[in-house]
Amino acid sequence: MEPIDQALFNFSPRAGLAVAVMVGFLVFAVALDLTRGQFRRVLKSPRAPGVGLLAQYLILPAAAFGIGMLMASTPSIALGLLLVACCPAGALSNYLTGVARGSVATSVSMTAISTLFSIVVTPFLFAFWASMNPATSAVIARIEIDPQRVVMVLLIMLVVPVAAGMIIRARRPDTAEKIRLWVRRIAGLVFAVVVAVLLLGNISVLGSFAGIALPPVLVTFAIAVLLGWGLARASGLVAADRRAVTLEVAFQNVALAIGLAVAFFPDLAGVAITSILWGVVHLSAGFAIAAMWMRMPLPGNPQAAE
Repeated sequence: MEPIDQALFNFSPRAGLAVAVMVGFLVFAVALDLTRGQFRRVLKSPRAPGVGLLAQYLILPAAAFGIGMLMASTPSIALGLLLVACCPAGALSNYLTGVARGSVATSVSMTAISTLFSIVVTPFLFAFWASMNPATSAVIARIEIDPQRVVMVLLIMLVVPVAAGMIIRARRPDTAEKIRLWVRRIAGLVFAVVVAVLLLGNISVLGSFAGIALPPVLVTFAIAVLLGWGLARASGLVAADRRAVTLEVAFQNVALAIGLAVAFFPDLAGVAITSILWGVVHLSAGFAIAAMWMRMPLPGNPQAAE
């Protein structure tokens, strides 16, 4: 076993359950925006969400697979890259889009729909791309995953929160509208707390292995930003939609990835370490990108290039 996977990760089973519940809350915050109107918006103006979802679920995992093959020094780091890349966007991307003067409507639509799809798409894509790399495939083959545990984790983190958010939105739209913004703000705080607690509790471990895990994370993140921006620009999207799509593609639900890493790969610390480092990159780079765009006014002509 690689040294990174033998690291003494400061994370108890109770903490794992707490992370799963907090991730469920983050997903619930997104699901409160999942309405028929979101689907109608996508059907009426499918180009921006379609470009973003294509990049997010098809191209980005392939890019993470390639970076894992080229740069990951251990299979667990490659698995960590794949796990984050296969997750949907999170509530952080919606907040950053608002700060960056992007189209929040496009961002929320993409996040809500990608979160709904993730119940099936995330495990499928992760299993598919992990099986394509001989190193990660061999590791996955040695891991005994309890099917009941898979169902339970997916229920806590995805199925129940998505269903609860959609039901409240459909049956109590006034209540959903009242609590939506507060839930999103709390969700953003929860994400920051999850990353901060894991970072501070494992600072020595993360520092020891950042030299091998951080470079592929930075390269994959940079590719995600360029991928979102490049496809959005090539597709002729207006400036506000370009910003929204870029942030949606680049900012996945890292808290979900961390929760899945802890739940399914407790003996492969490198998966969680890679996911946590990606969360640190998200928080630091995300606010830097949003602040930069906040200072750059959108073109007067909506079709003009930025």
